[in-house]
Amino acid sequence: MMQALISPAIRRTIVGKSSPLLQRTSPTTVVRSFASIYHADMEDFSQDEPSTTSSPPSSCAHSLLILGKPGGGKGTISGKILSDFPQFRHLSTGDQLRQHVRNGTKLGLEAKKHMDEGSLVPDNVMIQMVMKDAVEAIKNGQSLLLDGFPRTMEQAVALDEQLDVDMVINLCIPNDTIIERISDRWIHPASGRVYNYSYKPPKVTGIDDETGEPLVQRDDDKPESVLKRLNKYEEATRPLAQYYEDKGVIQTFKGTQSDVIYPEVREWLEEQLADDVKANTI
Repeated sequence: MMQALISPAIRRTIVGKSSPLLQRTSPTTVVRSFASIYHADMEDFSQDEPSTTSSPPSSCAHSLLILGKPGGGKGTISGKILSDFPQFRHLSTGDQLRQHVRNGTKLGLEAKKHMDEGSLVPDNVMIQMVMKDAVEAIKNGQSLLLDGFPRTMEQAVALDEQLDVDMVINLCIPNDTIIERISDRWIHPASGRVYNYSYKPPKVTGIDDETGEPLVQRDDDKPESVLKRLNKYEEATRPLAQYYEDKGVIQTFKGTQSDVIYPEVREWLEEQLADDVKANTI
């Protein structure tokens, strides 16, 4: 009886579509497992806003991960996906992390401790942040667009114990294109105004439009810094891409312009979600 109460989306989210765990785990244990994910040690979230009443989970819920190099147009593509596929909720771990730190939650305080020490936030803390919003989204019948996590194969394996990522978009943009984009970026330090010589140049080269003060280039935006960051990204994500390749859920899109790449992304997503459309019309 309890088994029938667990929707396919929740079952898939807890243990993965192909996992044998459900066959060897009692329904009571599975329900308890879901409850432990949702509450995620409620003490950690004691300062969060209370959740509102939500509708039953959708059996068509998906978890979509978008991979892309820094400066590779990942944010642009994500925005277009959210516009064309409103069933997705955007989960940006960077935004989540900043919000938890800003709100002073226990997860935020734990993360800030590591950030202040100059170390990476532990995977278990990041996964708790992801799962808090993920479970709420699934309860509301939404699918997930994961942005910024996982970044390594180790994180992916850990996340798979909690959440089934069943679609992955891998944006493959040439390094030369990204270096040119980022190194063309200059800023006015006092105001934070950003210029880019490729598409939003200042009226006078090297001068802020409003104050007439000189523009500067951040060290992180210099070509040698960008290349170093891209090499580190590729080293970390190569095994991650292979991991999802082995699972048969990744699709790679190559190009230099988001407006050219996105129609291919949209077509692929429409194909992946076609069964959902059929299920909702029956």
